[in-house]
Amino acid sequence: MALLPGDDGPYVFTSRIPASSVGKTLLEHLSKVFAYHAPETWETLVRSGAVGLDGAPVLAPGQILSLDQELSYCHGEYREPDVPTDWRVDSRGENWMAVVKPSGQPIHSTSRIFRQTLVWQVRRLHGPEWSPCHRLDRDTSGLVLFGRSRQILSWVQTAFERRRVEKEYRALLSGRLEESVEVDAPIGPAEDEKIRSRLAVRESGKEARTSFEPLAYDAELAGTWCRVRPHQGRRHQIRVHAEHIGHPIVGDPLYDGRGGLGYLARLADATTLEIARVCGAERLWLHSCALAFLDPPPGDLPSSLRIDAPGP
Repeated sequence: MALLPGDDGPYVFTSRIPASSVGKTLLEHLSKVFAYHAPETWETLVRSGAVGLDGAPVLAPGQILSLDQELSYCHGEYREPDVPTDWRVDSRGENWMAVVKPSGQPIHSTSRIFRQTLVWQVRRLHGPEWSPCHRLDRDTSGLVLFGRSRQILSWVQTAFERRRVEKEYRALLSGRLEESVEVDAPIGPAEDEKIRSRLAVRESGKEARTSFEPLAYDAELAGTWCRVRPHQGRRHQIRVHAEHIGHPIVGDPLYDGRGGLGYLARLADATTLEIARVCGAERLWLHSCALAFLDPPPGDLPSSLRIDAPGP
C-alpha cells in the first residue's frame, strides 16, 4: 500500500445507528448491517473490546441501541488493495487547488479503499477543509479541482449542474478513427446481470452527446489518440459512447466491447498484472486535461485550467 506517514495504524470504521436499529441489540445490528462477519465472529469481536459506542468500548453483545449513536469498529489487521497514489498539485490559489489524479486512484472512499483515496491524502497533507468540486471516475486520470471555501465549492458545483463548464479529455480509442464523430445517444442502465453498475446507450436513457476528434494513430498501442468533449456530465459518458461506436477506450476494464472482462477480473481479486493482460493495457487511457468556465468565476479562480495530457 502507498500510505502517507502516520497512516499505518489500526483502521477504525465509524457509522451512526439508524432508526431501523433502535431498540435492537448491538449484535443484531452488526450481524444484519455488516454481514461480512458471522454473528459468532461479531460476538467475539465485541467481547474483545473492538467495538465501541459513542467513543467507549462495549463488551456486551446484548447492549440495546439508541438513535444516532456513533458505532466504531477497530480493525487492526486490515490491508487495502494496492492503488496508484502518485497524484500532484498542478496549481493553486487562495481557496482552490488543481490536482492531477492518476488512473486507478478513487477520489472518495470505496468499500475497500480508505487511506489511499485522493480526498484522504489531499486532506492529510493540505488540511481537512479541502473538498473536490466535481467527480472523476476511478480509472480516469487527470484534472480534479478542489476548493476550501463554501463560495468556491458552491459556485463550481452549480456551474457543473447548469452545464456552464466546458470539459476536454484526451483518450486513446482502440483501432483507427479516421474522421471526427459526434455521438448523440441517451445513456441508461445496461441491465447487465453480471455487472449491475454498467451503463449503455438506451432510448429511454438520459440525454448525452460526446464529440470525438482524431489526432493521431498510435501503432504501438493500436489506437487513435482523440480530443474528446462531453457536452453533458453523465456517469461513464465518454466510455459508454466510445464502446457504442465500436472503438472502446484502450485499457477500459468495464466498457471493452466484451462485457467488462477486466472489471470482472478485478472483482475476482485478480492481480494488477492479470487485469492488465485482460484489458490489453496497464491503465484506462482516458485523461481529463482541461476545464473552462463560461461565466466569470469568483475570487482568484481562473476562467480556465489546463494540464499536460498524454498523446500528441
